[in-house]
Amino acid sequence: MCGYDGKVDTTPVGLDAAHVRWWAAGGPDTLDHGLALCALHHKALDLGVLGISEEHRIQVSRAFHGGQRAQALVASLAGHPLALPQPGAPTLSEIHRGWHAREVFREPPRQLAAAAEADSPP
Repeated sequence: MCGYDGKVDTTPVGLDAAHVRWWAAGGPDTLDHGLALCALHHKALDLGVLGISEEHRIQVSRAFHGGQRAQALVASLAGHPLALPQPGAPTLSEIHRGWHAREVFREPPRQLAAAAEADSPP
């Protein structure tokens, strides 16, 4: 989501394997079900702050709020495309993405600035 790639020598630091559908809710240990996320965005995904649209774009809940730094680290991701896996690797399963959208993501998503301007009356 954010491109974080911190390491100590060759060991990743603060990078997590995130399950889109929770293990407790029947989420499998398969590649079409996981995302590599920094620890902050993993927690935000688990709490429903972040979601993934049908078009595999990052969604940010309107329920999320915070100061300037929180906005920069989280809210600014709204509408950005999710990074695709390496060629040949499976993409995120619609079944698991849909489960997260229904069961975890705190709707409604934030609108992008351009979309919000287009929707506002003249």
